[in-house]
Amino acid sequence: MAAKAGRRPQSQPPASDSGAAGFRAAAVGLLRALRPLQWVKNGLVLLPFLFAIDLAWSVDDLAAIPGMLLRLLAVCLAFCALSSGVYLLNDLMDREADRQHPDKRRRPIASGAVSVPLAAAALAGLLAAGLAAAGLLGWQLGLIALLYLAMNLAYSLGAKRAALLELFIVAAGYVVRVAVGAVAIGVAPSPWLFVTTAAGALFIVVGRRYAEQRLAGGDPAGQRAVLSRYPAPLLHQLLTISATAALLSYTLYTIEAENLPDNGAMLLTLPLVAFGLFRYLYLLNTSRRAEAPEQLMVRDWPLLAAIIGWVAASASVLLVNS
Repeated sequence: MAAKAGRRPQSQPPASDSGAAGFRAAAVGLLRALRPLQWVKNGLVLLPFLFAIDLAWSVDDLAAIPGMLLRLLAVCLAFCALSSGVYLLNDLMDREADRQHPDKRRRPIASGAVSVPLAAAALAGLLAAGLAAAGLLGWQLGLIALLYLAMNLAYSLGAKRAALLELFIVAAGYVVRVAVGAVAIGVAPSPWLFVTTAAGALFIVVGRRYAEQRLAGGDPAGQRAVLSRYPAPLLHQLLTISATAALLSYTLYTIEAENLPDNGAMLLTLPLVAFGLFRYLYLLNTSRRAEAPEQLMVRDWPLLAAIIGWVAASASVLLVNS
C-alpha cells in the first residue's frame, strides 16, 4: 500500500550512532561493575607510611618520601585491579541469583548491561594486571597479592556461605592491605597495628551483616545467603564484642607500640576513634546505606570528618614527637 501523501517514513538512527551508544552503555556498565566506591578500602595500603616516621622516613630527610608514595600508589592501583576483578567474578557467578533479587537485579551483569564475555575478558585482564604489577614491584608484594587473590577465590567458590568463616576471610583482606603497604616501604610495623586493623575490620564486616539483616526484613537469605545462618541475637553479640575489641586494641596500640611516642600523646586521637565507632554503630541502626560501609565513609559527613580528623591528629602527634 502506498504511503499517505504528506507523511514521511520514520528515520532510523545511523548504525554508527547506535554502535557508539551501545559502546558507551557497555563502558558505563563495566565501570559500575568494577565498584569504584569499594576502592576506598585499598587506601589502607597507605596506613603504614603514616606510622613509619623515623623508621622509613623522617622530617630531617624528606628525599625518600616521593619515591615511597609513588610505590604505594602503584600497589594501591594493583589492589584496585585485583579487587575489581574479584567483584566481576562474584557477579558472574551470582548473576542468576541476582536476577531474582529486587535490588541486585540492577547490577550490570545481572541486568545484561554488561555481557558475560565482556565481563570475563575484563576479569582476566584485571587479575593479570594486578598480579603482574605487584610482582614487578617486588616478589614479596607479588606473593601477598597472590595470597589476597587466593583468599578471595576461596570466598567466591564457597566460603561465603560458611557462617563465621566468611567474616574472617573478608576481615583478613583489610589486614593484607596493611601488610602489603608495610612491605612496599620496607618496614615491619608494630604487631599492634595488625591487631587493631583486624579488630576494626571485624567490626566493619559484622556491622555490615547486621545492617543487611536489618534491611532485609523477613527475607535475610534473599539479601545474602549466609544471613540465614546468623540468628539476630548472635549478630548483636558479635557486633558488641568486635566494637569493644576495636576500641580496646587501638587504646593499647597507642600505649604499647614501640614506634609511637613514649609520652602517650597518641591517646589524644582516641576520642576521634571512639566517635567514629559510635557514629558507625548509629548509622548501622538508622541508615538505608548501612549495608555499604564504603558509602557511609564517603557520604556521611560526621563519619568522614572523624576519619580525616584522626589522620590529621595522628600525623600531627607523630611529627611533633619525631
